[in-house]
Amino acid sequence: MHTFVFLRECSRRRMTANDLGIILFRFADWLQERGYSRNTVLQYTQSVEHFGFWRSRAHPGTHDFSRSEVAEFLSAHLAVCHCPMPACKTLKTCRAALLQFLSMFDVAQPSSSGSTMVDAAVADFDRFMGDVCGLSDATRLYRRRYSHEFLTWRFKGGRLDPTLLRFTDFLRYVSWRSLSLRPGSMSVMITSLRSLVKFFEFGQQCQPGLSLLWPTVPNWKRSASPDVLSARERRALHGSTDVTQAAGMRDAAMLRLMMDLGLRCSEVAQLNLDDVHWRDGTIDILHNKQRRDRSLPLVVSAGKAIAAYLRSGRPESTSRRLFLCHRIPVGGPISVGRVRGAVRRALARIGRTRGGPHLLRHTFATVIHNQGASLKEVADILGHQSPDTTAVYARVNVRQLAKVAMPWPGGAL
Repeated sequence: MHTFVFLRECSRRRMTANDLGIILFRFADWLQERGYSRNTVLQYTQSVEHFGFWRSRAHPGTHDFSRSEVAEFLSAHLAVCHCPMPACKTLKTCRAALLQFLSMFDVAQPSSSGSTMVDAAVADFDRFMGDVCGLSDATRLYRRRYSHEFLTWRFKGGRLDPTLLRFTDFLRYVSWRSLSLRPGSMSVMITSLRSLVKFFEFGQQCQPGLSLLWPTVPNWKRSASPDVLSARERRALHGSTDVTQAAGMRDAAMLRLMMDLGLRCSEVAQLNLDDVHWRDGTIDILHNKQRRDRSLPLVVSAGKAIAAYLRSGRPESTSRRLFLCHRIPVGGPISVGRVRGAVRRALARIGRTRGGPHLLRHTFATVIHNQGASLKEVADILGHQSPDTTAVYARVNVRQLAKVAMPWPGGAL
């Protein structure tokens, strides 16, 4: 492995003299065993080598490394780094590399770290949302993300103390984040932070009544008809993946399920091999966003795409998940983020620079409603709990709207 990644003798000598020494070579081997590409192994190893170079000067004489040192390196050193080449100085790459480095040794977080206290608080908040509130994984994902961002911003690595939270803190944070977020994301963020405050109030950890100060966030998403793909765009989307490649066959099958059955990203990612009943021609959607299981007919187009992927594309794995990763970790269950990324890349290939997975869901619902399906049938297929959620599709059914339109009182124009 050493000669494969580090072809130059000077690189091997430099790594051997590093504060981490032989650990760097072990890290490179560890990455290669998990299927990382040569270029990624090189970048990640150079990032950790940079960390070791800095550590020998910032904390000389210490042997055990910790997450607090990693946090100091990422937050304090990289911004003013003047280390010689080939030190990797990109924050995103260094963060990813050091997270993998800590994972290799399973380094525990010290209890005194400010970032650790934020992580622990968000973990408690997540358990509260799941066990007490019964929220879905998809909803909890965004609330965890925005809560972690806010608490990290508010306490800036210091000791987390919810009793110090004031409503002006949230106003300043929302004003700052509004510069980079769209209105829909702003609404999700504000709802997430209100939910965090209610969690702190529930545990008597913050000023009582803080959540009552939050204004109601207006929701204008139903004021306009949903954006949908045209028939030409739908045909182009189905042909946008390279089905000669294994990953392309997987993406084609996922797109079929979302276009032909209106599945969410989370529902696609959670599908198991046992959920597809080939003899009955059905597919089970379990543990969806509303925690309501449903069984849908497996349309021929989606069934053929899944069968092609299982025969020729799916990597060997002990996992029972239907769709797997073809990159790191190879053979592991695919995440919701990777499903979302595959959809966005496919849309970009047909010229759709805006819109994501829900665009496919809106398109499916609009198409079947225009073909005669009632709103109740659309709601049952999509798994909607409230009929108001499905009512938005009534505005795109032009034929049905024309039937109930009143004649123009002034006659023909």
